[in-house]
Amino acid sequence: MEHQAFRKGGQVVELEVLGATMYTCVVWVVNCQMALSISYFTYVQHIFIWGSIIFWYIFLLAYGAIDPSFSTTAYKVLVEALAPAPYFWIITLLILIASLLPYFVYASIQMRFFPMYHQMIQWIRKDGQTSDPEYCNVVRQRSIRNTTVGFTARLEASKRFNASRRVESYTKPETTSVRFESSKRSEGLSEDR
Repeated sequence: MEHQAFRKGGQVVELEVLGATMYTCVVWVVNCQMALSISYFTYVQHIFIWGSIIFWYIFLLAYGAIDPSFSTTAYKVLVEALAPAPYFWIITLLILIASLLPYFVYASIQMRFFPMYHQMIQWIRKDGQTSDPEYCNVVRQRSIRNTTVGFTARLEASKRFNASRRVESYTKPETTSVRFESSKRSEGLSEDR
């Protein structure tokens, strides 16, 4: 790309065009990789991922529109050099595909052959195997290991566990007291005889 005529006038690529192309590819790759790693999108994630790509092009337009004494060689770099050149768009697309393909292959292999616990649960829900007790038991057995979550999640889980134990302890004395009273009644009946 460096020694080829880049525009109709025969100008060759300079460092500002190379730099803007490189950063454009970085912005696209990073944001698309984030989009691939997300399981469930929210509006906020859409706004930040696709908005940052749009913001990059707005920045290139704004920085290129600044007086050339300040923006120096990047004056109208997007409008005059990058946007009209098909090489810019082709290179951006090819680098995006070449950069995301290894990540996508790794994620696919990992999910298919070495799934994590949350991926197994997603498969159970997707395949409709929630009523299959054997498959659910296999997933449950694989999930029994030391936790890797943070302190706050462990604290919340222990609170929920203790609360459920308290509820169980409140219900158990009633059943034992009923049994105790019924056994007293039966003893009383046997004593009266």
